[in-house]
Amino acid sequence: MQTEIEIKFFVASDIQTALSNLLNSLEIKESSRQQLGNVYFDTPTLALRQLEMGLRIRRCDAFAEQTIKCRGQVVGGLHARPEYNAPVSGDLPTLSSFPNEIWPTLTERDHIQQQLVAQFRTDFLRRHWLIAFENAEIELAWDQGEIVGSQGSTTINELELELKSGDTTALFALAQRLAKLGGLRLGAQSKAQRGYRLAGLGKPLALQALVASEDLESMTGISEGLRHWQHHEQLWLEHLQDDGIQQQALAALCQGIGLVARSAAATLPQAAPWLPALTSLHAHLQTQSGEHDEWPAEPATLFLYPAYVELHLAIAAWLHHTA
Repeated sequence: MQTEIEIKFFVASDIQTALSNLLNSLEIKESSRQQLGNVYFDTPTLALRQLEMGLRIRRCDAFAEQTIKCRGQVVGGLHARPEYNAPVSGDLPTLSSFPNEIWPTLTERDHIQQQLVAQFRTDFLRRHWLIAFENAEIELAWDQGEIVGSQGSTTINELELELKSGDTTALFALAQRLAKLGGLRLGAQSKAQRGYRLAGLGKPLALQALVASEDLESMTGISEGLRHWQHHEQLWLEHLQDDGIQQQALAALCQGIGLVARSAAATLPQAAPWLPALTSLHAHLQTQSGEHDEWPAEPATLFLYPAYVELHLAIAAWLHHTA
């Protein structure tokens, strides 16, 4: 088993030149370019999804590998999930190739095996660089392609940083360097989550209420507020033609930011270095008065603004290192 620790960005503009310039300033240990095809599997009743597992077969030329990702967590843009890999020779995964202990029972595993069907696929070009950075080794992958399900398709244009060795401090530091390029947005949704929705098997994003609780005025409040913020940012972006939903999503996003700010101010022995920027952003979104000109007025521009993305990363890094 290995625990995959990565930071995902969605790419919204042409970053080819800026990324090349950044890579030229770094120590690249190796690089590659591969066309990858992935098929994701589950049962008709989504037994794996209910176990918070994701199962795929990845093919590249004559190579094929099956991977299962188990329940993990996403904090800000940092994804951490246990995963297991094994060779595969047929068109269906072989679940007995994975460790027995990841399953509730072996009977349930075998029942799932009998019902596995392909649900959706992702096909993309992956450009990969292994980078030596601040006493760590970090893999940078740029994926461009599409996700295809029974109800449609969507493009893939993502940058993923994965920590291969060393400390997560280096991972966040390199992510901050990438954020400065502009045109990037932190992503909490995996390819599998998006694929399930395109296969008609996932719930569409919807407005969520922020539950009032004394416990939320704590470290939990920072984490929950950040999750609420990012959820409604994605909701805003998915309803570009619906002003009503966008207004509600932006109001909910502000609630999430406000909870992060209140919880940080109430529970931290000394102010977090990111709190002044967060307070300024919150005031900007609440008033839209032009008094906080360091932030763009238009949300679509704001969500890709380097300082906004760096703020996300700073909060996620702080949460990760103080957890």
